[in-house]
Amino acid sequence: MKKRFLFVLFALILTDSFAQEICNNNIDDDGDRLIDLYDVEDCPCTRMDTFKISLIPNPSFENTNCIPTGYSQLNCADGWSQATTATSDLLSSNSFSGNLASSSSIPDGSNYVGTVFLEDWMEYVGTCLNGPLLAGQSYLLKFNVASISNYAVWEADFSSVSVNLTLFGSTTCGSFPLPTTVCPESFGWKELGKISYSMRKEWNTVYLFFTPQEDIYSVMLGGECGFVNPSYNDLAGGIVYIFWDNLQLNLAEKEVIYYVPNTFTPNGDQHNNTFNPVFVCGYDPLEYRFDVYDRWGELVFTSMDAGTGWDGTYQGLPAKEGVFGWKLEYKAEDTSEKKVLTGHANLLR
Repeated sequence: MKKRFLFVLFALILTDSFAQEICNNNIDDDGDRLIDLYDVEDCPCTRMDTFKISLIPNPSFENTNCIPTGYSQLNCADGWSQATTATSDLLSSNSFSGNLASSSSIPDGSNYVGTVFLEDWMEYVGTCLNGPLLAGQSYLLKFNVASISNYAVWEADFSSVSVNLTLFGSTTCGSFPLPTTVCPESFGWKELGKISYSMRKEWNTVYLFFTPQEDIYSVMLGGECGFVNPSYNDLAGGIVYIFWDNLQLNLAEKEVIYYVPNTFTPNGDQHNNTFNPVFVCGYDPLEYRFDVYDRWGELVFTSMDAGTGWDGTYQGLPAKEGVFGWKLEYKAEDTSEKKVLTGHANLLR
């Protein structure tokens, strides 16, 4: 009788541990180390499903097991670890922000992370993934980023300073933190991709495409190996401090990825001087048209080239500040259907 009971109990445990995959709960239900839409055999859904879930757990740092009360408390965010002994900071508009909160609203929720970039003290954020990045597959990491130089010069403009935001990966989900305050490559971590970023206090959206050459089970984000401190004068004596939020990591499909700014400032300061949609991937450049209209419906600008935007002039003269309407026509690479979108944007000087 006892043997029969143990056999039934063992069978129930196996059934419970390796159940059918539920395709929208961010859990590996069937124990095959693949989650939701990345379990392609059990979830044969398209990547356009509305419940696409980031391979990075807790991507906006909103789920916490403690409230940050000071610097170096990233471990308060569920699923996240201090990637190295150079400790990064969990910041929150509801608790500890260290007087570093961005001047614009936080992109997703109330929490975000801050990391210092120095030659001998490079802070990274690290996590084990919900499912592996498969060798030879292309992926897209989309995230929000903002930055300052130091705590005393928040209002200064450091946009002339550029840094490479870098993604590293490991073929294992090992223990954190790595015993280093600099580059993780000497511990077997490999650079998966990087993108140049000009420092700005406003939150921006960044897209990083990459294709790993090996299966990757954990990642970390921070500065590139061989980082050199910007000059003292460029940073007004401060340091590079980068904010991260809303880290969405998914397969890079042939869907059209773009965004249209809602404000532009053609004032000649080398930033945000033209207005146009920004296409990341997936569109047919030969099937593109962008029109801008004034408040009376008069056409003030037309472009058939996604790389050419409106400079804020009409008939050779600067247009007045105000709200302008726009219409965008485009076609995806792999379809014959044209899309037409409309919206409004503010011209500020």
